[in-house]
Amino acid sequence: MCGIIVVMSALFVSCNTDDYSEPEKPETEDVNDDSELSDDEDEEDNPSVSYHEGDNLLENGGMEKWCSFTLYDSPEGWSFNNNNNFEKNWKVVFEGKYSGKMQSKEKGSTTTIKQSVPVEPGSKIRIRFHYYVEQWKDKGARTYCYFRTRSAEVSTISIEELRSFYDKNTYYIIRGGGYGLMYLPHDLNVWQVFDETIEVPPTATYFVFGVNSYYGTTIYVDDCSVAKIEYW
Repeated sequence: MCGIIVVMSALFVSCNTDDYSEPEKPETEDVNDDSELSDDEDEEDNPSVSYHEGDNLLENGGMEKWCSFTLYDSPEGWSFNNNNNFEKNWKVVFEGKYSGKMQSKEKGSTTTIKQSVPVEPGSKIRIRFHYYVEQWKDKGARTYCYFRTRSAEVSTISIEELRSFYDKNTYYIIRGGGYGLMYLPHDLNVWQVFDETIEVPPTATYFVFGVNSYYGTTIYVDDCSVAKIEYW
């Protein structure tokens, strides 16, 4: 398993180019603000709506299982870039014994963790994780998620298709800090929670959960979950 993660990490470093192709301020672009998803965030707060949350689709979402290598430790089930910028941590932990420390040390660098899970087209998924901001600079950190059509590793659905499916504020759930936010809220030295529900596009069969931390920012992530939500 550990060897496979290292290969996935190498592939990710060579293929992750979306940060350079995506505009820095997507809120200025023309997106479909009439999406039916604009009211999704109210469903769980509505007492007349019942729902069931499935099991966590992420492997090792609590960052408790790690593979030890000569120069660094790697969390089982996850792939990441910049090995020296992602570390096993036991000092700042939300639950359990460990968390993942993300720290982009070089100017212009990005630290990313990600994991791909199967999803059902048209279903709804709840994305949740806890994070602790120790240092924040400029862009700081945000979610950086994908949907894919046929494979866990290829066939990424384009940004243009996602923006035609989601309204602007909903889009920031998968590429931002939550509904309507470009970057994660960043109170210092306190655990915060990202907790949002989003609809899976009709062409998607895989979801890639990811978090980006940019230069000068140090955050810890723990208790990560992606689960299917069924309403009735």
